[in-house]
Amino acid sequence: KNQVEQSPQSLIILEGKNCTLQCNYTVSPFNNLRWYKQDTGKGPISLTIMTFSENTKSNGRYTATLDADTKQSSLHITATQLSDSASYICVVSALCSPGT
Repeated sequence: KNQVEQSPQSLIILEGKNCTLQCNYTVSPFNNLRWYKQDTGKGPISLTIMTFSENTKSNGRYTATLDADTKQSSLHITATQLSDSASYICVVSALCSPGT
């Protein structure tokens, strides 16, 4: 059964501090993992897309890590700002076999 779990469900951080969000998944075969940021009342914005072979990817103050062996990813936000107040979504895509 393919599942994706994020933690923590909510987080309160002082402005200027760093924070880390976690994503665990059981999706197999794995295609890619994406982190999105979604502001209230708006559509999600892609922060990063990671494939099986990528361990770390940065986008400004956002750094995502991926451990394909343990099926875990984290999103690290440095020097948080008020504009970081949003929902963060981890999406894992499965690799489809031909004909499926």
